Order: sequence, then structure tokens, then C-alpha cells
Amino acid sequence: MLVRELRHRPKSWHEYTAQFPKASLPFHALEWVLEWWAYYLSRWALLEVLEYLSILSVLVGVIFYFSESGDRKKQKHYQAWQVINTAQGKGGSGGRIEALQELNHDHEPLVGVNAEGAFLQGIQLRGANLLRADLEAADLRDSDLEACDLEYANLRSARSWKARRWWTWIW
Repeated sequence: MLVRELRHRPKSWHEYTAQFPKASLPFHALEWVLEWWAYYLSRWALLEVLEYLSILSVLVGVIFYFSESGDRKKQKHYQAWQVINTAQGKGGSGGRIEALQELNHDHEPLVGVNAEGAFLQGIQLRGANLLRADLEAADLRDSDLEACDLEYANLRSARSWKARRWWTWIW
């Protein structure tokens, strides 16, 4: 919390300059002017009110930040789905690995996701809900699909060398 103290009236120019050698007066002149400004401003009630309002605005900002956290999470999910859907039917990753991992990390179901022909090498989707997912001809090498629900998923021609235990959940 800010502690305001009432400033004492600064010395006059003649009293102030008496304590310094004349050669250094130009350097001390700015300090003397600023002391007078601080003195006059310390007496303004408006500035004190503005200080309190600035503290209050920080508090209001923190409250709004936490109250809108759900909306930010939704927006993040919408953007991830947009990346995934925009890259449908295209080879390569196209940001799908990060988007799919982020959605899975937030426990969002990936039901019906279309990643046909996608390069998803090394993707970490442990425990993902990939029900009815289209992963035909996807490159899933070195991926972690352990405990995934791949019921009715299309895995034709998917490359899965060294993928971690996804095949135990297909049957």
C-alpha cells in the first residue's frame, strides 16, 4: 500500500545554491525544479484519488482475468479445431500434432477427427477418445496411443511402427 507523506516546502533558490559550488549549479538546477514540482503535486487531492483508482483498476483487472478464463479455454479449443479441420485431406502435420495433443490434454473428445494421410509421427494421445476417427494412411510412428478408444476408427494403411500399444484397443 502506498504511504503518502506531506512534503515540506523546498528551500528558495538562494538558500539551495548556497550549499553548492557555482560550477555545479546547472546540474542542481533540475533537482531544485523537480523538488518544487513534487512539493506542489503532493498537495493535490486529485493525484491521491488517482493513486487509489489505479490500485482499484488492478484489482478489477485481476477479477476479470479469472472470470474470463473459461472463455479463453473455449477460444483455445476452437482454434485447435480450426487447425485440425483446415488441414483435412492434406499431408504433413500442419500443426495438427500440437492441436490434437492440446485438446487431449484438456480431456476434449477427439471423436470423428479426420486426419487421413496426416504426418502424426511421435504424437502423444494417451487415453484419447478417438471413436470413429479417420486415421487412414496416417503416419503414427513412435506415437503414444495407449488406452485410446479407437472403436470404429479407420486405421487402414496407417504406419504405426513403434507406436505404443494402440493395437490392443482396436479389437
